[in-house]
Amino acid sequence: MKCVGNLYSLSYYWLGAILFTPLAFTGTAVYIIGPGPGQVNLTHLDMLNLGFFENIIMTIPLGILLKWIWPKLLLWRLLELGGLAGTFFETTQYILSQHWLINRSSDINDVISNTLGVIVGGMAVALYYRLTVLHHRKPLTN
Repeated sequence: MKCVGNLYSLSYYWLGAILFTPLAFTGTAVYIIGPGPGQVNLTHLDMLNLGFFENIIMTIPLGILLKWIWPKLLLWRLLELGGLAGTFFETTQYILSQHWLINRSSDINDVISNTLGVIVGGMAVALYYRLTVLHHRKPLTN
């Protein structure tokens, strides 16, 4: 169990590095973004790009953690928490970009993809619970 805790600590450290520093990852390289106030996109939806799916994958561990801690958490509540997490990430990026010029963009697509990632992670845990309960259920005997 300690190994799982260490993996979660590492994943959230990595998440913080991705979200709140002027570092950019292209898949093959890491580079430092030059200073600037960043950009804001609240209207243009673009859900068919690699960054959208990377954001989903990035927040799946958060959904797993939430559903693991609160197994009775309903899907609509998980949707709310995912939306709050995505909004928190993007608002924090906006504030940091405006005050410390880390040049991170705040994007509605990121909020949507972060929400979906939390839901996917929570649904994976719900499926795990369902399969383990069905597997361990004792058959009825007459």
